[in-house]
Amino acid sequence: MKSFLNKLSIKKKIILYSYLVVTPTMLLISGFLFIKNYKENSRNQIQSNLKTVSSLASSIDMIQAEVMDLSTYICINTKINSILTSSNPGELNKDVRLWLNDAPMQMIQDMVALKGYIKTVAIYPENGVRPYLRCIDSSSYLQNIEQVREQAIYQKTLENKGKVVWQRSNKDSKDTYQANRNDKIVLHRELFDLAKKKKLGYIVIGISADKITHLCENAVQNISQGILVLSSDGTELIRFGKVDDTVAKFLQNDSYITENYKRRTDNFTYKDYHIFAKQNDKNNAIIFKIVAIKDLKSQMLSIAYTPIILLIGFWIGLFPVLIFISNIVSKPLGTICKAMEKFKQGDFNQQVEVVTRDEVGMVAACFNQMVKDIKELINANYVIELRERESELTALQAQINPHFLYNTLDTLYWQAENAGNEEIAENILALSQLFRLVLGEGKGIITVREEKELIYRYLQIQKMRFSKRFDFVIQMDEFILEQNIPKLILQPFVENAIVHGFENTDELGFLSINGYREGNYLLFHIKDNGKGMNSEQVAAICEMEDSMRYASQRIGRYAIRNVKERLELKYKDDFNLEIFSEMSQGTEVVIKVPMSIT
Repeated sequence: MKSFLNKLSIKKKIILYSYLVVTPTMLLISGFLFIKNYKENSRNQIQSNLKTVSSLASSIDMIQAEVMDLSTYICINTKINSILTSSNPGELNKDVRLWLNDAPMQMIQDMVALKGYIKTVAIYPENGVRPYLRCIDSSSYLQNIEQVREQAIYQKTLENKGKVVWQRSNKDSKDTYQANRNDKIVLHRELFDLAKKKKLGYIVIGISADKITHLCENAVQNISQGILVLSSDGTELIRFGKVDDTVAKFLQNDSYITENYKRRTDNFTYKDYHIFAKQNDKNNAIIFKIVAIKDLKSQMLSIAYTPIILLIGFWIGLFPVLIFISNIVSKPLGTICKAMEKFKQGDFNQQVEVVTRDEVGMVAACFNQMVKDIKELINANYVIELRERESELTALQAQINPHFLYNTLDTLYWQAENAGNEEIAENILALSQLFRLVLGEGKGIITVREEKELIYRYLQIQKMRFSKRFDFVIQMDEFILEQNIPKLILQPFVENAIVHGFENTDELGFLSINGYREGNYLLFHIKDNGKGMNSEQVAAICEMEDSMRYASQRIGRYAIRNVKERLELKYKDDFNLEIFSEMSQGTEVVIKVPMSIT
């Protein structure tokens, strides 16, 4: 083999060696792209289907909520209630326009017309008054409540004790209508008096099944997918597309339906299908999107064509390029290869002399520029990394063994408790919790809630130290408590207010810490009524060395200067840190940082 290779021309060697070197790399890249794209596509497929099901569930919930609102209006309307509670139904039945004259049925009819998809409304009184029956699609209801009571759905509604029951009523079915002209989703509901003790009537409202079917149609991408809509008790309301009967039966079993909707799995596989589910509330409809696993896999496998085409295209395109390069590149390429080898070994000072202005010269110039750019990038990243490590070192200098510290403080706490000295025990507990928050877990990013707790424990200890010569208040909007911020960006300013603002003064000190949202930013105000500072002190506070600022007082891990450095590392220029102070007027610190994206 060696003899054969030695006999090849430099042109053929370049082509052969290039393919031998490039092909495995391209195979690895293609394989990596395939795996990466497959996983990403799989994740996107799941997210897309979950989003589709969630959107469909919201749309159906909105329709059901509007129908529920209509039924609730009927239940609470005083004029309708007066008809249902009348003790003289015979007298009322003499008026053939009773419901239009004595109840706001015209308004209800207008509401039905406005919605469009509500096709029938029926009110069956229990006191013998003639029912109100309204159908706008040529259907006709059962004529009296005696006929209604014979239906299974009526008994089911009674068993639900006032809760709404949804049922599908297909065209020409006789369960709710004498004549049903269109498929409907029907609300059944008992009507009680205001005390909910006496049953006054029975409400039936039918909506067009086509309305929900149309929503389901928009939620599927092809005929191999299906949508199943069940009521909260497992009754089938809508089936659209390809829904296997065994899958539908499985989804309607009691063990799945009665499971807490918050803990129910929203996507899972059953037999040959992947199922996506959504239920927004325990009384709302359950929406399922059913997709054949083989279809999902075929869609995801189609992404394999991209890296294969990329690989073949690269092979074909590389050949003429190698022929061209091999004709002119022998010696200059050797020089560049040597320089690249040294560069690979860590010599970032490599520069190739550019003696021609042809393609080889361009490669040499590009190589020189690449080396220069990479060297600058490494230097820049090294400086940033070094600054971050120096900040961490500053923090480590103030840290002792956490476990030893926690165990010791816990021992002191229980000794104080057993001795009956609750105040000392409480202060030791506060100190222990403060150290746990400051030193624990090594987290650099914490929530606003944790920072608030840290400040509270620190102030609790300082209040003991200063013999309660100051008071404080911490107010954080509930909305921002779970937002993430760098650890200890507030405590150093609180500590500065205590150490420098309230020392050597007989007046009662007061410190307020506030946090709230402003647009896409978190805003924190730390304000005290202490001695204050002049402009020179304010300008110098962020530059002063730690050893000078906290010679004898250092509970926090990070100094104020360190806070500014960490904010710069974390947010670059997208933050604001301002200190406002006047002598004898106190000091206010304002910190503004972007909200974390969740």
